[in-house]
Amino acid sequence: MVEEFDAAQQANLLGSIGLLLGLIVLGLVLELWPLRWARRRSISSNNLPGEVIFTALSGQILFWSIVIGLSSTTGDLLPKLSDQMRAAILYAEALAVVILVVRLATNWVRFSFERAQIGSVSLINNVLRFMGGMVITTTILGLYGVPVGSLLTVVAGSSVGLSLALRDPLANLFSGMTVIASNKIRPGDYVRLSSGEEGYITDIRWADTYIRQLSNNLIVVPNSLMTSTIVINYSRPESEQSVLIPMGVSYASDLELVERVVAEVGVEVMEEVDGGVAEFAPFIRYTTFNASSIDFNVILRANSFVDQYLLKHEFIKRVRARFHQEGISIPFPIRTLNLNGPIPVQIQGTGVGGQGTGDGGKESGVDGQESGERG
Repeated sequence: MVEEFDAAQQANLLGSIGLLLGLIVLGLVLELWPLRWARRRSISSNNLPGEVIFTALSGQILFWSIVIGLSSTTGDLLPKLSDQMRAAILYAEALAVVILVVRLATNWVRFSFERAQIGSVSLINNVLRFMGGMVITTTILGLYGVPVGSLLTVVAGSSVGLSLALRDPLANLFSGMTVIASNKIRPGDYVRLSSGEEGYITDIRWADTYIRQLSNNLIVVPNSLMTSTIVINYSRPESEQSVLIPMGVSYASDLELVERVVAEVGVEVMEEVDGGVAEFAPFIRYTTFNASSIDFNVILRANSFVDQYLLKHEFIKRVRARFHQEGISIPFPIRTLNLNGPIPVQIQGTGVGGQGTGDGGKESGVDGQESGERG
């Protein structure tokens, strides 16, 4: 009888071990092949829900397989520790659920922003992770019998002191949330601050907004400053913008010919240079009679703020060559200089005998004065 009981117990033990190992192997197989295949397929087909779900499940299937295997075999493998193991497994299940929910939320935010070519917003993901961490912490404390309600009451009672101590970090945090919620500035936008700094928004974090300059330097701006300063966003409401190029031609130029030539060169640049808006018809507007030229502005159209530099570069080269062919002059600044000394000024003599002139006629002025005295 005892031998039959031992044999049955060993059979149950072997069956539990086999079940646990089988679930682990199944989890590994699902991780290595079907899950990876489904994730690659979702990415290639631009399936956002599939990419979010399968990326969040990466590493979770094996974990769930182990948890399910332990919960099914704890009574047979570790009968004396079954109560403690069940509590630990319950905690692991709660932890897995919270991690999965947080990963689903953060993946959805990240992949949605990547598809919209916005970039990353670390603040949103960090807030979601913080909330998930709070849920995990309260779950662990509850499983171990810690009175969570009393703990929350203590935290709430000390919130005034904490808010005063963390005034600046909290101000930056809520300012960052305000910037994101307003949707006026987002990663990928090209902005210029009222203090003169400009560049691409690369990330909005807990306390700072990161701006990358065209020189590849990084500017770190507190979020509270982003909500209190004047910001020019060159990417909103649309990235296309006008490009003004000031020029001038000589007074002898045929202005109708100048306008036609400049427009033709502008059309070429718009159609052939990267960053130009091919559908846009460039034009010029004369502005003023300057000291040595008739000035005007050429108006082109660029797809984005940084595209203007290549457009200006190509336009200036081509319009100068075309002006040379057409005989249109771009004058240098001109000033008339008198190299013969001061203009002579007449000086009235004291007598009737004559009158002197300026520096050049000093001697004749003296003669005139002497003649007047003799008279």
